[in-house]
Amino acid sequence: MVLAINKASVKSHQNYCDKKGFGFPILSDPGLSVITALGAVKDDGKTQRSVFAFDPKGKVLFAEKGMADLNDVYAAIKETGK
Repeated sequence: MVLAINKASVKSHQNYCDKKGFGFPILSDPGLSVITALGAVKDDGKTQRSVFAFDPKGKVLFAEKGMADLNDVYAAIKETGK
């Protein structure tokens, strides 16, 4: 399952997903509680684009700030499945 999260509104996210043709939702976190817990807030208070992969129990399998290489994400997920 793929999810994204951002501080913008649900309506804004729905419009963006529709425009881009995304097959996954963007969750709204206006209070930045989840984004902050994941360490994806810069010192200036702006959000830091980050990529995370979790197992079904919520364990972090991959975490990287910025745009991650999709092959690295897949490799981390595959490695934990052994």
